[in-house]
Amino acid sequence: MLDVQRGGAIQALTRDVLIRRSLEMSPNGFITIISIIQGVALALLAQNAFPSPSPLVICQSIALMMVFVAIFYYYLTLSILIRWAPSFLDCFLPFAVAGLEIPPAFFLGNTVAWNFSVAALWLFFALALWITTKWSPPSHFAKVPMAHRRYLQGLQECRLCLILGGTATAACGLFAALDPGHNLFWGLTGTTTVLGAIGAQIWRIEIRVSQIHALYGVNRPPFN
Repeated sequence: MLDVQRGGAIQALTRDVLIRRSLEMSPNGFITIISIIQGVALALLAQNAFPSPSPLVICQSIALMMVFVAIFYYYLTLSILIRWAPSFLDCFLPFAVAGLEIPPAFFLGNTVAWNFSVAALWLFFALALWITTKWSPPSHFAKVPMAHRRYLQGLQECRLCLILGGTATAACGLFAALDPGHNLFWGLTGTTTVLGAIGAQIWRIEIRVSQIHALYGVNRPPFN
C-alpha cells in the first residue's frame, strides 16, 4: 500500500513539474526568439540607413524601429498574461513574424517595396493574432472571466489596427507605383500610416492590460 501511495505521489509530482516546465517554456522562448531576430533586423537597419540618410530613408528607419518596439512590446505583454504548452505552430509564428521585420530594412528609400513589405508584415501579424485569439481559452485567467473578455477585446482591437494599417500601407505602395512622380509623398504617407497603426495598437493594449490588472487588484495605469 505504501509503495502504491509513494508511486502515485511521485507520478503526481512528475506531472506537476512537467506541466510547469511546459508552461514556462513558451514565454521565455518567444522573447528569446524575438530578441535574437530583432537584433539582426536592427543591425541590417543601421547598415542600410547610415550610408544614404535621405529624408525618406530617415522617416522609414524611424517607422521601422517603432515596428520592432511594438512587436517586442506585444510579445512581452503576451508572455505576462498567458501560458501554454508550445506546439510547432507556436514555434513557427515568432520566427515568421520577426523574420518579416527584416525585408523592409533592405528597401529603405524604395517607396513601393518598403510599403508593400511592411504591409505584408502587418497583415501576417494580424493572422498570428487571430491564431492566438483562437487558442486562448478562459482557463488562462483562472476564475476571472472578465479578464479573459478584456484580453480578447484587446486582441481584436489590435488585429483591426493591423488590418487597417496594413491595407492602407499597401495602398500607399500601390499609389507610389502608379504615380512615381510623387515618390516622396507616398513614402512619407506610408510611414505616417505605419506610425499611426502602431500608436493605435499600443494605445489599445495599454488600456486593456490596465483593465486586466485592475481586475486582479493590481494598480497598473496606462502608459505608467
